[in-house]
Amino acid sequence: MLSSGIDRAVAAAKAADTAVLVVGSNPFINGREAHDRTSTALSAGQEALVKAVTKANPRTVLVLQTSYPVTIGWEQEHVPAIVWTTHAGAETGHAVADVLFGDRNPSGKLTQTWYRSDGQLPPDLLEYDIITSGQTYLYSTAKPLYPFGHGLSYTRFRYGQPRTGATSVAADGTITVSVDVTNTGTRAGSEVVQLYTHQRTSRVKTPIRQLKAFQRVELAPGQTRTVTVRLPAADLAHWDVTRSRWVVESSVHDLMVGASAEDFRARTAIRVRGEVIPARDLSRPTRAENFDRYSGVRLVDETKARGTAVGATAAGQWIAFAGSALRPGAHTLTARVARADAGAGTIQVRLGSPTGRLLGTATVPSTGDDYRYVSVNAELARAAGTHDVYLVFDSALRLADFSIR
Repeated sequence: MLSSGIDRAVAAAKAADTAVLVVGSNPFINGREAHDRTSTALSAGQEALVKAVTKANPRTVLVLQTSYPVTIGWEQEHVPAIVWTTHAGAETGHAVADVLFGDRNPSGKLTQTWYRSDGQLPPDLLEYDIITSGQTYLYSTAKPLYPFGHGLSYTRFRYGQPRTGATSVAADGTITVSVDVTNTGTRAGSEVVQLYTHQRTSRVKTPIRQLKAFQRVELAPGQTRTVTVRLPAADLAHWDVTRSRWVVESSVHDLMVGASAEDFRARTAIRVRGEVIPARDLSRPTRAENFDRYSGVRLVDETKARGTAVGATAAGQWIAFAGSALRPGAHTLTARVARADAGAGTIQVRLGSPTGRLLGTATVPSTGDDYRYVSVNAELARAAGTHDVYLVFDSALRLADFSIR
């Protein structure tokens, strides 16, 4: 090494009243399309640079330019000022300078959750089931470093109590939420008022909180304005896997207004008059992909042209169909299956759990190809009533659809 960049940065920082240090990611090197990051931390060299400059000059401003979240716990604790920007183009430097010198009051909000460490993320990088794994601000209970929607300003804002004007709304109606916002600081600024919702009861697992609307308001020092956001009740719909359509359920919804997904300033509630999802009717052809819970299986292509099937790879994997109504005379399982491996596999039909009461077992023959499906039948013990029905696989096979009649 002929010279040390860190040493030169430290010398410059010691000679300055305030040090402005720019670090981040190069989109041609870090985290590009063909190269995933192995960690959410800054590179080791940049971490060392930040620590050295901050030690040399405690009056350090860290400008972080990245295309994605970074775990900067040490920096949050030790660096007095942090500004984040994306790779925003040719005018990025001027924009950052305007903020640092106070010519502009920042009002940006994060569109991502910034976690404290890699340990708050699932161990499998390719785990895209955010509901089961509890990912993103929608389902995560971990305390993030910076929450979704976070963003600071050179002023402060006070929120009043939100008003809805009605205690209930029909599924085809509109929810109107009004809240008074006051700039309590000494500088003019903009606030992005965010409206989050939470559905208290549902057939399925619902988000802990979900951003549904937002509105920017500009306020002079001491000024109060009423911010009104309108939310169609239809926007509260979720996909009903039992009937393959969107549905607005009857439920009470919490309405939270605030400055981020972790900074709710006030809340209220409203009842939505929707519908109650009926019990599943497994006597109709049911797509296997429309399960409620699962273990081990993957969604795979049904054919090379179209469709989605459930692919099992090992014994003990299963899918479950909650709240299924079995008719009194139902005693036959019909399933459309494929199996490339030699020999036969099986699908067990059980109630209540993967090891619950066994109703019957279907034999899945080898079809010689993952895309060649055949229809198989199995006699089942009668079990009328509403149950959680589990299909348990013993080996590699694919299931496209089934019925119990």
